[in-house]
Parts: sequence; C-alpha cells; structure tokens
Amino acid sequence: MKKLINIAITFSLLIFFQNKLWSQQQGSWKFTPSYSVAIPVGDFKDLVSETSARGWNAEAMYGLTDQVSLGISGGFQDFYQRYPREVLHADGSDISAVITNSIQVIPIMLKAKYFLSNEGVVQPFASLAAGGNIIQYQKYYGQFVDGKTKVGFAAQPEIGAYVPLGAMKRIGLNISGAYNIMPFKYNDANGLSNIAFKAGLSIPLQR
Repeated sequence: MKKLINIAITFSLLIFFQNKLWSQQQGSWKFTPSYSVAIPVGDFKDLVSETSARGWNAEAMYGLTDQVSLGISGGFQDFYQRYPREVLHADGSDISAVITNSIQVIPIMLKAKYFLSNEGVVQPFASLAAGGNIIQYQKYYGQFVDGKTKVGFAAQPEIGAYVPLGAMKRIGLNISGAYNIMPFKYNDANGLSNIAFKAGLSIPLQR
C-alpha cells in the first residue's frame, strides 16, 4: 500500500512539473495566427459603419521572462460598404452614382505582452503594440474611383486570455480584444480606428 502511495505521489509530481514547464514563456518563441473581426469607431463610422469579418492577425513573441514577451505582429483587415445611389452636386453639373468605400489596413508593429499569471486554466494578459500601417483607400463613384495608398502610424492596446490546451500544454487558445489606433486623413476620411476581436492558436516554435 505504501509503495502504491509513493508511486501515485511521484506520478502526480511528474505531471505537475511537466505542466509547469509548458506554462513557462521564458526563452521560447510562440507563433499565434488569429482570425479577426473589426468594428469601426469614431469618424471611421461615417465611411464604413458595417462590421468587417474579413481579417487576420499573426504574431511571433519571444519570452524574456515567464510573464514578459517581446516580438512582432502583423495583420490585415478589409472594410467595405456600398451606399444607395445618390445625386452629387458638382460645379455646373449633377452626377448620379452609387458610392462604395473600400479600405484595407495592414499594420506591422513591435509588440510587448505581459501575462498577469502564467499558471492556471485561464492566463490573462495585456499587451501594447506600435508601428507602421499600410493603408489602401478607394472611394468609388460608380465606375470612377478616387484612391490613395499611404503608410501611416498604428498602435494597439490589447487585453485577452491564454488557455493552455492538451495534456502537454504546449499549444493554447488565444482570445483578445484590441483597440486599433489608426490616424489617416484624405478626402472625407478622418481616422480609421476600430475595435477588433481576435481568436487564434499559440504554437511553440521550439521545445
């Protein structure tokens, strides 16, 4: 009986330390591809009021400690809205056209992430990213288009949670909400800020 208890205790300790090992972030890289849904806010809603379900994000983070990670993140979000036909008044003439706004943003940023806890079933975190943003703006007046491609600034405060999966806890579900700060001025555009909700899998790049 005593031998069985010792075996059970030893086995439990092995599982405990194994799970602790895979919950550690320090000295390892993690790659996280995510699906993204974004909602325009502020003045951006005057151009596109519809939610964009056409987006993705990806990040590669290196654990400086078990709770602090640094890395790079990138993504893509496509915003689109078509308005009913209307009459536009120009100098000396009126134009009847269907107006369509099509805007794509491609942020590439440096990112820092802090885990409030690196243990447990749910591990909350907060992060901050900042960098550049490739912006593609097109406003269609029927078959005519007014467009501009520009590189601007982007920043992203984010909060979320990491949920370890599987017996080895090597991969995990990453769920978060982020506020994308994206200044942009052209034509009738005055900022492209949006709130994004992301879900993806964190995959270790090395053991």
